[in-house]
Amino acid sequence: MGEEARKRATDASRTWLEQLSQKKPATDEAVWIGGFFATICQSSLCISRIQDGCVFCSFRVPAHLTDEDENWQPGAIATLIDNVGAAAIMTTEGVIKVSVEFAISYFSPAKLNEEVEIDARVVEHKGKKLTAVLVEIRKKQGGHLVAVGRQWMTSGRSLPTESARERINTNSRL
Repeated sequence: MGEEARKRATDASRTWLEQLSQKKPATDEAVWIGGFFATICQSSLCISRIQDGCVFCSFRVPAHLTDEDENWQPGAIATLIDNVGAAAIMTTEGVIKVSVEFAISYFSPAKLNEEVEIDARVVEHKGKKLTAVLVEIRKKQGGHLVAVGRQWMTSGRSLPTESARERINTNSRL
């Protein structure tokens, strides 16, 4: 991928993650349908840095994502790992991929109003379809590990070659 294409992919990744974080349901009932669960899980996500193969964010754990002991719920952590990992991959490939293998290790709880840092990095490419990403969540205060997610993600089709992209771009100008 050329420099200009990488910049477009990085910008698209930032826009996708920001829009997902800002999406608002029309009603309380709409929260549970129509893709709003991801919005609920990352409503206070703050993107610090997005670059080629890397996304770095911070997040303050809100009350609606905690259990009765004020611990950040594991399902909400998994959703955040999935979305930030997908955004990291999008910076290198320009497409959103879906998880085909997803493993999470939980180390220590994050509490209500605690700030965490999320570091997602592309770690491997296999062929034209598979990409691996590693996502670490650490407490901002002290750096203690909260969770680590490891994912393999794929697209439904092979990515176009540079010459195919040029043909598509040329044809779209006609």
